[in-house]
Amino acid sequence: MSRLLKITSRPTFATDHHRSTKAFNQESGQVYTETSTRECSMTAEWAWKTIGSSRDARRFRSRGPGCSSLTNMAIRSALVNSLSLTPESLKKVPWQVGKSLWKTIVASKLDSLRIWQVFASVYLGEDDETLNRKEYVVLRPEGSFTGYTSPLISPSFHWITFLTLSFITCSRTDLLQLSRLVNLGVLSICEKVSCPDIGLDDSIVRSWGRAATESNAFSMLRVLNCRSQKEITPRLINYLNDFSSLALFAVEDCNIGPQDKRLALGLGWQYKTGVDLSKFLVEAGATNSAWDTVVSALFRGSGSFSIKHMTAEGVAAVDAIPVLQFSLGGAVPDAVVDVTGSHSLRTFHRLKDPITISVNPIKHLKRPTGQTSQPTNHARKKPMMRSTKQQSMENMLMEFGS
Repeated sequence: MSRLLKITSRPTFATDHHRSTKAFNQESGQVYTETSTRECSMTAEWAWKTIGSSRDARRFRSRGPGCSSLTNMAIRSALVNSLSLTPESLKKVPWQVGKSLWKTIVASKLDSLRIWQVFASVYLGEDDETLNRKEYVVLRPEGSFTGYTSPLISPSFHWITFLTLSFITCSRTDLLQLSRLVNLGVLSICEKVSCPDIGLDDSIVRSWGRAATESNAFSMLRVLNCRSQKEITPRLINYLNDFSSLALFAVEDCNIGPQDKRLALGLGWQYKTGVDLSKFLVEAGATNSAWDTVVSALFRGSGSFSIKHMTAEGVAAVDAIPVLQFSLGGAVPDAVVDVTGSHSLRTFHRLKDPITISVNPIKHLKRPTGQTSQPTNHARKKPMMRSTKQQSMENMLMEFGS
């Protein structure tokens, strides 16, 4: 029955698990080592993990008496061979059948990240809540940083990735390579992200901006969130303008706040918090103050800026793309987001038509050349020349010879 869905074997490649044996070539007389490797998935193993087991799917039966229908027989075969499902397997399967298969997979708890990606790429635009949003958390990463971020990439934009990093240690190169995530919609750098001694800083954001300008990286990024990042300074607001689609910059427990409103406004960013931010979130569809809900509302509400670069229909099409909400590292408790306290969420919204300010907005962040911290308003005494400097060369020579 696997032929009904054109199920093929799971793609494989060689891994480091191998066994070596000595061999002898009778023709050349040379002794060589022959290595046999075990095959495994080309996709990272963690992306295939599920709570349920495909073995339980063998007990799947049709409801009611009688023989199973062809649809149910195909669904049962697909459940048993769920690890071999590919977009090509489902390309010609209508949504009515695919919907039944997907609901059965979810009920059987076989909806791994990889399986969700297969269905999301084939049935793009279908009205199904479990298909339009996928949440995945890796509490204790064991592999490389890129080993977790690479499966999140969708070059054809079959889904948009909301990436949250917290309680992990990575290299600066790892953070810079986030520019490869062409479908990144929201990036949240949260607590205890170190690389390796400090967290996010201005230079990394500047490098991201350079990649956005030179290679069109971060073309889908609408929202950048920074939580408990003490190394960033207001200077990075100037680099945010290099991101073509970035419309909202949010900070919480950082060294950026209301004291930087004028600086941000001069660079084309309007400061909002408290009542103004609450109103923005409600209008964007936020139903509560949980962090995941706020992030989704920030993304939807920021779409209005993209109308400057695309049509309203284009923005609506982007909003309809399925969302993969992926958290790497220790999960931050999804507490209620505060918008009024001293460490509350502060946001900077990009203006479609920046306000012109006559004074350079970042001038006060730079120290003019030669400026010191000592007071300079003391009157200086006119220097007096030595008596020898007041003499002519002829007089000096005459005195020297006398």
